[in-house]
Amino acid sequence: MNGIGKRLRQERKRLKLTQSALGAIGGVEANAQGHYESGQRLPRADYLFKIAAAGVDINRVVTGVEASGRGEAPLFATMLADRETETEADLDSSESMVKIISQLRQSLWITANALCEVTRLVDSEEPRSSADHVEDHLKVLQGDADMFAALALAKVQKAAHEAH
Repeated sequence: MNGIGKRLRQERKRLKLTQSALGAIGGVEANAQGHYESGQRLPRADYLFKIAAAGVDINRVVTGVEASGRGEAPLFATMLADRETETEADLDSSESMVKIISQLRQSLWITANALCEVTRLVDSEEPRSSADHVEDHLKVLQGDADMFAALALAKVQKAAHEAH
């Protein structure tokens, strides 16, 4: 079991959920959930985002770094709650924009840290019996990253164009 799988299982148990229940929240079958927890497969970003809404500490699952206190809400769950409870009356447009950009930057730093950890593991000297399996996951990660970057860039460019 890899570190992500082990931590994902710990988070699921902390929330008192079955594999089937957490899989359903994340939009995957129970067997896929089992594969994630055993380290046979790595979860995709859309799955992680969905389970974050259920209270899974995604920062801990991906990086191994826990929130400063157990009472502190996980980053993505906090972001979702903030977006659901805020109204335009609460913050004017520029304040909302600054807050969202700050949340995005924090998410990007978490992602960058996770990518550094993946790079460290890939570069390690430990022999891997499932190198092809790892390569498949890295290709999926690359595809997700490319798609995300393209979508984000298009949105930023559109917003910049509309602002002028």
